[in-house]
Amino acid sequence: MGSNIRDIQDIELLRHYHLDKTNPDTWVDEEDLPSWVHDDDINTDHGGRVTPRERRTNSIDEDFALSEQTDMLGLVKGNIFMSKNVRGDTNLISSTQKSFNPQRYLYAVHADTSYDDLCVGVDRLKASIDQRSSALKVLVQNNFDRFVSAKNVIDSVYDDMKEKTLNETQDYGTHRLNTILRESYGKAHEVINPVLERREKIDKLRSTVGLLEPYRLFFNLPNTLLESIKQGKYQLAARDYNKGKVLLAQAFPATTPSVASDTASTHSSSTLIETKRRVFDKVWSEVERIVARLRADLESQLEEPWRGMEEHERNIKLLFELDTKTDPVWHCLSSQYRWIKKIMSESFDEQIVLVEELRKSDEYQQSQNITLIGRTALFKQILGAVNSSEFESQFGKEPEVKLLMAIHTGVKTLSDLFLRLLPDFWKLAVAFMDGKIQKVQKRRTMVDPQRVSQCIAMVKDIIELYSNEMTSILIDSLVMPRPEEADDEYLPGIDKPEPRRESAVVMAVFLSKIITEVSNCVNDINGLSLRGGAFMTLVELMQRLRWKFVKVICMSWGDDARFFYQHEDWTLQAENSQVTLFVGLFYQFHEFCLRSAYKYASIWTAPTEEAVANDDVLAVVPEQFIEKIRGTFLDALYSFLDGLVHLAFADPEQPNNGESSGSRSLENLNGSGKKVKTIDITQLDSRILITISNLSELRSVTIPKMLNDFEKTCSISIAGDGKALIDIVDQLDTILFDDFIKRKTVVATRLITDGILYGGTDWSACPKPTGVHSYMYETLLSLVVVHAQITEIAPPLVFRALSALLINIAQDCLRCFQEVKRFGMGGMLQVTLDMELMNHSLVQYQSASSDEILQMIYEAVDRAYHPEGGENLQVEMAGLKRMLSEAKNSCYVQFKCFKKPK
Repeated sequence: MGSNIRDIQDIELLRHYHLDKTNPDTWVDEEDLPSWVHDDDINTDHGGRVTPRERRTNSIDEDFALSEQTDMLGLVKGNIFMSKNVRGDTNLISSTQKSFNPQRYLYAVHADTSYDDLCVGVDRLKASIDQRSSALKVLVQNNFDRFVSAKNVIDSVYDDMKEKTLNETQDYGTHRLNTILRESYGKAHEVINPVLERREKIDKLRSTVGLLEPYRLFFNLPNTLLESIKQGKYQLAARDYNKGKVLLAQAFPATTPSVASDTASTHSSSTLIETKRRVFDKVWSEVERIVARLRADLESQLEEPWRGMEEHERNIKLLFELDTKTDPVWHCLSSQYRWIKKIMSESFDEQIVLVEELRKSDEYQQSQNITLIGRTALFKQILGAVNSSEFESQFGKEPEVKLLMAIHTGVKTLSDLFLRLLPDFWKLAVAFMDGKIQKVQKRRTMVDPQRVSQCIAMVKDIIELYSNEMTSILIDSLVMPRPEEADDEYLPGIDKPEPRRESAVVMAVFLSKIITEVSNCVNDINGLSLRGGAFMTLVELMQRLRWKFVKVICMSWGDDARFFYQHEDWTLQAENSQVTLFVGLFYQFHEFCLRSAYKYASIWTAPTEEAVANDDVLAVVPEQFIEKIRGTFLDALYSFLDGLVHLAFADPEQPNNGESSGSRSLENLNGSGKKVKTIDITQLDSRILITISNLSELRSVTIPKMLNDFEKTCSISIAGDGKALIDIVDQLDTILFDDFIKRKTVVATRLITDGILYGGTDWSACPKPTGVHSYMYETLLSLVVVHAQITEIAPPLVFRALSALLINIAQDCLRCFQEVKRFGMGGMLQVTLDMELMNHSLVQYQSASSDEILQMIYEAVDRAYHPEGGENLQVEMAGLKRMLSEAKNSCYVQFKCFKKPK
């Protein structure tokens, strides 16, 4: 068994190396091997099956698959080419080919088939051949008639062709063909020669393309750039452009040529390089033409203001990458500068036109002719809604509100535009001055110092334009000081238009909005950290506006205070029916104007370092501002007090409903809706009493509160001014009260004078009294009327008024009794009875002055008394007391009002 295995291994070894024996005597080359071995080197694997070796370098491996090829010996199942993995020339082993080689077939298909199997296969092949021969015989026998018929037809056709065309004259049927071929040959020369020439050119082009193949990107660069630009991919276009520059530099490196020994070769190389350069130059000129158009487009985009600053920065960087010859940053800055000035000027002109149209409108002109008394109800509504967020929507139809709304809108529009434009411009300017944008691809362009100065100057110019526009729209459009007050050192050279009267409340509401708008804008600009002192222009603007707004509000404040009395509608307060709502309305108005004026004076704006160094920090309120506010504060109070006096003495205007002035009255309702008081304000006494009560409220409550509020707001003391103001209030009170008492005393004076001096009484010879004289009753009854009148209007004034009237009556009695030369017993007793009734009835209104006057009356009577003999004074005085008691009892009801309530 072991020897059989060794024999098999020896056979496989001999087969693998094509040897006859294991110890050959001579070397055999491959070319000496049989042809069937040369065709394909054959090797067997460990299973004894034939596998193809690696073919020579000039051979090509081919896998063929002939699905219908089967083993002719019937020993291999299926396709022999697939099952045996046959490689090589299949014609040598395919039985259907003329080049079939049985020996090769057996070697390729049955190399490992045993002899016995081959014998069986041969038998099968013979049987198959015999079978096929028999079948062929049967086929011929069955189709013999058809074969004979076909043969006759072929012979007939051949004879006919030989007779007609296959003869010598026709070159045996080739004459026409030769003619066609000759013609075709000539035409072929005509066609092929240009083709050959073109082929030669193509070959040259191929060689050129092969030479330029590494620069394919460069030659496609024009189309690539056009496509990128068409799609808006400018960054990609710039990148490709720079790649093209690199490829161009690589194609023609700046090297020194070496000395060549072969002159012809050197000349040929130079010619090729020159040709190559011309091609590259032509391509690059097209690239430069495309890029030049792109540069022009990007530069034009830098002039388009609606593009954002980020887009401008992108375009600037792209221009640097595209080797622009100009400075795109400066070009953008210049264009933006011109556009900003243009758009701001146009916007300002539009706002000014709107404001002027409103001011010149008939509606506004007519509103300026309406007196405050015609706008009292509206004024109260406006004053009550000053802190409401719906103020503009509630009063937006009023002409003066429309005007101030238009001014505020103009300021807001300009400020918003300024804030939208300047920050981006300054950002680009800083990038330009610092050279940040110019730094592209490690290349930094030096910034011209002169350009930097111009850049800062442009920023200053834009800020000054905004400042001038704010000054114009606010100074020219708002109320200006009167010519005699036009001493504004903050605004030299500004024309002073004629003053216009606007409501101080409406003015204050919108001035507050306007100053806040401008202040916020200035603070935002301060955050930009402007250079070169540009921000100081805005600081100066805020100084001008602060001072101007303070003067404007103070002027309107003072004007409204002078005419504020026209808002008096004589409505009494619910909690204090002796004081009208007019006092509280003025306090509300006065406090609002004070807070507004101080707000303008103390508006804070972030100062620059220069402002801090120059002590120009705007949070500190200058003394000049405080003095202006203090003066207006006091003047407005004095004007208000003058208006009170004017209200008291001036005749009230006729009501709009056509009622007579005598029927006009003031009615207050209590919580249940019932009338609690009716006052005829057409009467001078009524107006004076209410005014005196208002002055009392001012002196004791309102003015001290106002003074305290001012000192807290402005952080200064005005105690001296307050004392002077109280003195003025007291003087006015005295004037009004004395006028009232004087007119009420006239009645009593006439009654007393007529009763004492002209009543027909002979004081020296009159009989003993039987009762109080009528003049005294009438005088006391006149005081009852005064008491009722004062109690109806101003009860707190009753004591003061009757005390004063008692003194005046006593003085009138003293004057009259001093004119009597002689009193008898009856006259002396009558005087005593009359004076005691008066003294007893008005006892609660007595004062040291009245007691002193009464004592002087008794002394004057005593001096003129000449008693008669035999009179008992004690008895007479006792009877006098009884009459006095009877008189008090009889007039108790009439004079009960003089009694102190229990």
